[in-house]
Amino acid sequence: MTQIKCPNCAGQIKVPPQSSTVVCPYCSTTVFAKTGTILKENYVMRLQYGLEDARDKMLSWAMKQLGAPKGLENAEVKESKIIFWPFWVVEVEAKVNYSGIQKKPDFKGHDTQKRLNWNTVSESGTIDVERDIFIPANQDTPAPLKNYIIPTRRKEYFNMDKIIEVQGITMSVQIDQKVAIDKAREIMEEYVQEEAMKEVDQINEIKRDLQTPAVFLVSVPIWHIKYSHNVRKYEGLVDGASGRVVYLKFPRKIAFRAMTLFGGLLHLGVGGGIGLLLVYLGLTAFDGIYPTAFGISFGLGMLAISLIFFRTALSLRAGMEETR
Repeated sequence: MTQIKCPNCAGQIKVPPQSSTVVCPYCSTTVFAKTGTILKENYVMRLQYGLEDARDKMLSWAMKQLGAPKGLENAEVKESKIIFWPFWVVEVEAKVNYSGIQKKPDFKGHDTQKRLNWNTVSESGTIDVERDIFIPANQDTPAPLKNYIIPTRRKEYFNMDKIIEVQGITMSVQIDQKVAIDKAREIMEEYVQEEAMKEVDQINEIKRDLQTPAVFLVSVPIWHIKYSHNVRKYEGLVDGASGRVVYLKFPRKIAFRAMTLFGGLLHLGVGGGIGLLLVYLGLTAFDGIYPTAFGISFGLGMLAISLIFFRTALSLRAGMEETR
């Protein structure tokens, strides 16, 4: 560890390895480790849900999922800890003008079932969007949290006492603010690119104007809970500020797994058979692209549905709760 002097109270602050910002233990001032300047926009979400409330939220939601066994609400918590994970919140405003080409079918000039002509039409448009993009500030942030939309309306100015009083664990800020801004801009550029591609098939020109009017740091309390049910252990993540279940693993009934697996095999067999039959008829009896294309599309669609059945049958994970 190295040390820097707090620009607010002149106290000595220890800087852990890889940390880009640190908090003064004497006055709770947040300081950039490299420059020694103060970061004023540092917030924390207050813990609103204790361990019992988080457990009840987690198991109550699990009981509503398909295949959840009876008695799961009585599961026993074996391990728990509350970790305050830091995130950079970057507000990005994007104004984009694009022009491109869109292909439209020409039904007047197509030749029966064998050929369909396409016309190319020039298209242009404007995208005006504003988003708050969340960038994990610690490299060890759990994967389910990386796509979590954090409700930040009740944020408060960071104060270490608020974390100490709930026996929370703080994680260091390892991602620099500038790196977070650049990453947020890249995410927004990809987003507006995808939005433009929904309107045109090919982009000829795109002009982007990206602004970041606000950037702040926020620490979010996340309950890490391990619980047991019928000897086996499972784990979950619960937002201690909003009570939302971010991630959860739970057991499923054997009967539910068998039924789901059978449903996947049924979709795969029936869908694949019909798809192959349509392809065969399209190539032999009708000599056209429509039965063949429909057969391929139908077969792939049924394959996708069967894979969803298989994943549900074999997985213990319920997924991420909606955060809207």
